[in-house]
Amino acid sequence: MNALTSGIKVTAVIGLALSMTVSSAEAQSSAASSSSPAASSATGSGGMGSAAKSSISASGKTVSASDKRMMMELAQANIAEIETAKLAEKQTKNPDVLAFAKKMIEDHTQASNELTQLAQTKGVDLPQKPDSKHEALARKMAKLSDQQFDKQYMANAGVSDHRATISLLKRIQTKASDQDLKALAGKLLPTVEEHLTMAQPKK
Repeated sequence: MNALTSGIKVTAVIGLALSMTVSSAEAQSSAASSSSPAASSATGSGGMGSAAKSSISASGKTVSASDKRMMMELAQANIAEIETAKLAEKQTKNPDVLAFAKKMIEDHTQASNELTQLAQTKGVDLPQKPDSKHEALARKMAKLSDQQFDKQYMANAGVSDHRATISLLKRIQTKASDQDLKALAGKLLPTVEEHLTMAQPKK
């Protein structure tokens, strides 16, 4: 009887020990399972984000020095048209010149925004103000009388600058190595050609 009782006790102890071991293993497995997706998600998310950022950065660094110069030239052209047109809004009393100036602000602001978006994906920092040539011209034009101003504005910003921009856009289309830059030049060219037609004296 004592032997039987002793055997039962031993069996009970062994069973309890096994039960505790299994429970501990299950708890550890559950904890590992619950933490694994989060860790995997964090690693995956961070990895993808870093890879995407690296890809964009690498893309920016592939823009050639020549393409970068042309992008900056185009940015300067847009800035010059916008700033000179804003001056025309203040100076002119001619409704036709005023309408032209307003269209220049609208169209070249849109062109500037599209170029800025492209430049950001390529890692290119664009100028934010007119170059010294156009700043000096603006100061000179601000001192002109109404009719003199209108004549100079339409001749310079209207005709000369748009001819130069058309030449630049065509150069980008033929010389640029970046396909996105080429596509943007092709998109902007018809609008700039329209501006030139509007600015030229009517025969």
